[in-house]
Amino acid sequence: MDGIWQTIWDSFWIRALRDPFRYPVDFNERIFIGYLATSLILAVGVYIYLRRHKPDATPRGLFAFLFPKQVYLHKSAIADYKFFLVDRIVFVLMAPIALVYVEPLIGMTDALLTRVLGPVSSPWDPGSPWVMGLAMVSQILLVDFLLFYMHYLCHKLPLLWEFHKVHHSAEVMTPLTAYRMHPLEVVFNMNVTAIFTGLLLGLFGYLTNGGRPGFEILGINAIQFAFYVVGFNLRHSHVPLGYGSIVSQLLVSPWMHQVHHSRETRHLDMNMGFIFSFWDRMFGTLYVPGKDEADYALGLTTGEHVHFHGVLAMYFRPFANLARRWFKPAKAA
Repeated sequence: MDGIWQTIWDSFWIRALRDPFRYPVDFNERIFIGYLATSLILAVGVYIYLRRHKPDATPRGLFAFLFPKQVYLHKSAIADYKFFLVDRIVFVLMAPIALVYVEPLIGMTDALLTRVLGPVSSPWDPGSPWVMGLAMVSQILLVDFLLFYMHYLCHKLPLLWEFHKVHHSAEVMTPLTAYRMHPLEVVFNMNVTAIFTGLLLGLFGYLTNGGRPGFEILGINAIQFAFYVVGFNLRHSHVPLGYGSIVSQLLVSPWMHQVHHSRETRHLDMNMGFIFSFWDRMFGTLYVPGKDEADYALGLTTGEHVHFHGVLAMYFRPFANLARRWFKPAKAA
């Protein structure tokens, strides 16, 4: 028996060590090479536009524009690379004990509704286009609102902000900056979205007599897939891809998210949406950058970002900050 457990443990560690290298070839991951490729194509389009309209402010060479050394060799970017490799291993190790899984919740919700309300007399056809469309849209709207609101809370609640600082401590951004998030924040986001997604899909399972309706591409919600394809990886980059003032009232452009990372006063706590920007408009946090608004510094307004460019600092500085906040000696009268 000890030998069996040792084999399981060893194979678990092997999977954990391999996991960081899975991301570019897994279409379920944000940095899948296909999504990176479409973002690169869009970045070339932005370069052509800028060379035509702002030649003096744009590098002559395409490669210099796409992969500037001052971004990809910055100490903040190097910290992202190191953190990604370490944190993906940590995530695999902690996932079995820290995460709520959607599939069991779907079955439990479906079974509970059946027991309490009884079977649906005329279940919906899970293959009907309108049922599939309703399931797809309701799921993406639910998840997107949850991501927006949890992000909003991370900016408004001091406890959550200390952990969210890890993400905002980036002084430059690359696609790997999307993974520059403290594990506790990741667990918080994933568990909340998993719980509500499980409840929603369980409801659709009940209404369709066990069906799993929805339009999917490669197993991903079709709207989310489209979002990944049309430039998700430019959100964490230096490439200012905007959608224009009208479309930006509906969708969060990469440029809008880049502005969210600004430490300029006018940008603070703005553009917290993931896909849709109308949540920001509802909460008064929408900010559409102007066409000449390109020069702003990234990081934390306090200058604390310089203390986060190490893997251990990203893990433990939030706890140290909270300890100082909670156990700070009272000032003498």
